[in-house]
Amino acid sequence: MADSTLPAADPLRHAALRAVVAATLAVAPAAAGAAAIGYVTSAASLMDRVTVVDARAQAACVKRSIDGAHCLPASEFLDLHGRLAGFREIYWLLGTAGLSGSEHVLVVGDDPTERDFVAGMLYLCGQRKVSILTLPLSQGAGLPAARLGSGVGRAMTRNPYYQATVREGDIVLRSELARTLAAGTQILDGRNAAETRGEKIRALAGAWSLPLSLARSRQVLGRLELPAGRRFLAYGRGPFESVAYFALLRAGTGADVSVLLEGRAERPAMAAHPAALGSGRPAHERRRMR
Repeated sequence: MADSTLPAADPLRHAALRAVVAATLAVAPAAAGAAAIGYVTSAASLMDRVTVVDARAQAACVKRSIDGAHCLPASEFLDLHGRLAGFREIYWLLGTAGLSGSEHVLVVGDDPTERDFVAGMLYLCGQRKVSILTLPLSQGAGLPAARLGSGVGRAMTRNPYYQATVREGDIVLRSELARTLAAGTQILDGRNAAETRGEKIRALAGAWSLPLSLARSRQVLGRLELPAGRRFLAYGRGPFESVAYFALLRAGTGADVSVLLEGRAERPAMAAHPAALGSGRPAHERRRMR
């Protein structure tokens, strides 16, 4: 398949995004390109310059983590059926976790898929810079004991508002899939053979099969590579694995990778900016608090 680029931007969609940005006046600029997300094998030199985000369950995070880490479990981004929440609700979530979007975050955890999913969501939501620590927290994250303590759970309200700009150019919705394929983007299927049974998307014409587990093994060995000069679209089994797979490929290779999202994740340009959402708690938050 010949190299190609994405089709011209939809002027109506980007006009809507510009209107949202203009209405909110001060929006933190999103860092560009692959440099905005990457893996690190040591956190020692970063500790005084990053905001730590713990992707494990909140109980584990609060009990023992890097001292002062912001607890942000992967499960908080998903509903009971594993579908991704809308960006309105995700912005609320990030604000209650104490993030504004302007921070350089260091995402830590034990399960690499959960960790990468949270890192990928932060990147897609426009976080200025996302570093992913490859060392597990259960082994002390390679830090001295003095750096370990308790994590900080989410607050009841947003403080501060999350104000980054969604990297919508890296998100492809199901309704946009045909246009993306027509543009010559190379599809990467992160599912294994068993996982494709019963799925809505069983196989896409011309897709390269690179299961998440295999890509992970190559990344650990320093052998994960993608051809230069091409645009890729990553998808896996549901939004959780799709975003984790996307983060792995983007952070592990620096390649130009986007992600196929399904669920309630509306086109970001159509979601109200968090500064304009008002004080009402989203429905999923109200249900949780009952």
